[in-house]
Amino acid sequence: ELDEDVSYAAIANACGLVGVQATSMDDLTDKLDAAIKAQMNEGKTTFIEIILNKELGEPFRRDAMKAPVSVAGISKNDMIPQKGA
Repeated sequence: ELDEDVSYAAIANACGLVGVQATSMDDLTDKLDAAIKAQMNEGKTTFIEIILNKELGEPFRRDAMKAPVSVAGISKNDMIPQKGA
C-alpha cells in the first residue's frame, strides 16, 4: 500500500534538511541521537523517515472503513439528542 519508490528522506535533503531513514528501533535511536546533536551543535534540522512496518494499519488502510468497528464501547444508542437541540 505504500509506494516504496518514494523516499521522503531524499525529498527532505532536496529541501535543504538532513534526511535520513530508520528501519529498526535501534537504528531510530541512533538517528534520533544524531539528529539531536546536529540540531544542538550545528543548527541542522533533520527529517527522520521511519520505516518499521510497510503495511498500513487502521484507519489508514484502504479497506479499513468497509466494516464498522466499535470504538471504546460507544454505541449509537448513546448518541441521543439533547433537550433544546
